[in-house]
Order: sequence, then structure tokens, then C-alpha cells
Amino acid sequence: MLPPKWKTRLYGIGALTFTILGAGLFYVTITGPTPRSPTADGDSQPTERPPVQRTPVQHPLQGETAPDFSLKRMSGETFRLSDHRGEIVVVNFWATWCPPCRKEIPGFIQLQKEFGTEGMTIVGISLDDQGFEAVQPYAEEMGINYPLVVGSDRLTRKYGGVRALPTSFVVGPKGTVQYARPGFLPEAELRRQLQPLLKRLKTST
Repeated sequence: MLPPKWKTRLYGIGALTFTILGAGLFYVTITGPTPRSPTADGDSQPTERPPVQRTPVQHPLQGETAPDFSLKRMSGETFRLSDHRGEIVVVNFWATWCPPCRKEIPGFIQLQKEFGTEGMTIVGISLDDQGFEAVQPYAEEMGINYPLVVGSDRLTRKYGGVRALPTSFVVGPKGTVQYARPGFLPEAELRRQLQPLLKRLKTST
């Protein structure tokens, strides 16, 4: 027979071994192997889990009538959105101090050149605190070829708060918001949105 002290040691070792094995078994049970699907030759391969589909959040104004506004242009004339029914208008909220706003302006200039005679107008609504004092020198430096106006908090609230700059809205010929984009709007993406609208506009006329 084993001395009592050896019995105690063996019981301790056995208990420790049982604990370790039990913990390992529990881990394997919880995590488990990656599910495998059979192949044609009988082997198995890991089954891929389908990616999570995230539905983009639609702007509340999309599909609604764009809020009308009447603002003085840098040229001194008045730009009234409702005067452009029957055309496509890109309403762009921006500021001279905003890097992504500045980045998208060359693309806007190019699209205004291409589609300005086909019934499309971009209007830039500046949210600069200094108004035209800040806008005019920058517009002249960049050669901006579309109407520029200065907005207000009241107007941004009408357009859902404009929580990011830039923010752009594509307004269709009937005055309905067809597309809304908070943040930088690449030229290629705006072109993609404009082309079917321009095609329908050309067909209808």
C-alpha cells in the first residue's frame, strides 16, 4: 500500500489532470472546427459563411420634393431652385476650408462643361462664415463655372441638417431628389447618376 502522503499527491495529480482535460474538452466543444462541406472526391473543405449584407441608409429627402430656395449669386443675380424645373440640378453644400469639398470641385467643373448645355446645372451652396469674401477669390482661382450662392442654417435644416460637408443632392426635372450623397462625391459616381436622367430628359424633349 502507498503511504498516505503519496495517496494525497496522486489524488491531487489526478484532479489536476481531470481539470485540464475537462477544460480542453469544453473549449473544443464551444469553438468546434470550422464546418466542412464534402467535395466531389470525398474530401471536405471549410464552408464559407455568407458575408453580412448591410443596407445603405437612405437619406430622408430621397424621393421627396427638394426644398425650394432663392439666394443671391456671386454674380449678383438670384438663383431660385424652382426656376429650374424641367432641368437636372445638383445641389452641393460645401465650404472653401473643407478638403473633400475642394477635391470634388474639378470634377464638378468638368461635368458642368459637358452637360451644362444638356439641361444640367450644378449650384454650389457655400457655408463659409465669411460668405462671398471667402468664396470669390477661391472660385476665381479654380475657375468655377457654375452658380455659387451662400447658404444659411435655415436652409441646411430644410435639407436634413447637412451633417457632413460636402453633401450633394441630385434633383430631377420634376423637382424630386433622385440621389443624396453625404461626403465626397467622385466625378465618376456623379456621372453615373446623371447619365440616365439626362438620357430620359433628352428623350422627353
